[in-house]
Amino acid sequence: MVIGVTASSSSTPPMLSANFKCLPAASIPQLKAGKRAKLTISYGGFTATFRSTKQPAANGYPIVGTPFTGTLTMTHGAKSWTLPRPDNTQESQIDSLCVIAFNRERRPGVMVEGYTGGAHCCEAPVIYLFNRGSNRYEKVADMSPIDFENAHAFDPNEGFLPLVVASHVLLKTDDGSFDYAFGCYACSEAPIVLDSVGLDGLTDVTGQHPSIVAADARAIWKNARRALAAETPALQSSVAPFGFLAPWVADECALGRGAMAWSTIESLNRVGKLSNARYHLFATNHGSFVASLKAFLLRDDYCTGQI
Repeated sequence: MVIGVTASSSSTPPMLSANFKCLPAASIPQLKAGKRAKLTISYGGFTATFRSTKQPAANGYPIVGTPFTGTLTMTHGAKSWTLPRPDNTQESQIDSLCVIAFNRERRPGVMVEGYTGGAHCCEAPVIYLFNRGSNRYEKVADMSPIDFENAHAFDPNEGFLPLVVASHVLLKTDDGSFDYAFGCYACSEAPIVLDSVGLDGLTDVTGQHPSIVAADARAIWKNARRALAAETPALQSSVAPFGFLAPWVADECALGRGAMAWSTIESLNRVGKLSNARYHLFATNHGSFVASLKAFLLRDDYCTGQI
């Protein structure tokens, strides 16, 4: 796709604080075939505009929504950039459009996400930053291909959530590999992941923000304790603790407190709170919960040297 740049004044934009504006999801129209949509969101005098037209479904089963295929532009005053298209725009409907100054900078970036509409899958984020060397907006992350293998932990159901942290905007997500690993989707959580964004792409900076990780660990532990407390010899909760305990240990390991968290797991196991018979009712893995959790955490390098 040709990237267009419209000539304009050479005036330098003012410095922007690290912040963002996102289009409310409720304002994204549910288009029918042949209808057009124009989505706009602005921050700091920069406006991202996404234009799309709904085409008839090839299989005869129309899906309402605003197609991920379309044209994305960024404008500032009289200057306009047409941004490169995602590698794959098929089968996705746009559900997020944000203008984001990831750092204190003069030209913010853009993040657009498409959603395939499947059960718990899949968000397809595409992120653009301005490259002063080429004087244009370039893709720095494109997670739209169906067979995309993300080198970073990512939650394909929730996608990215911008989060202002000190003088930066980070992208909050979770590690989706925990989904279904130790229980049903509704009875599981995943450890938090924080990414910074630069011209080289995404960088996992979770470990640099222990207070945020600790808050996530506390919230998950609260749900784990609720599930544990509901289980007695006479009454077993419909929500098991396994899918909460796994991400809690992962968060604790990220904080360097893995040995203490693992001691808690072993204590719960000794008093019968983590019986494999109970575990097998919720997980597709019919091995030992404690052994499986340890192997999982060490395989993904969460708790190496701590458990």
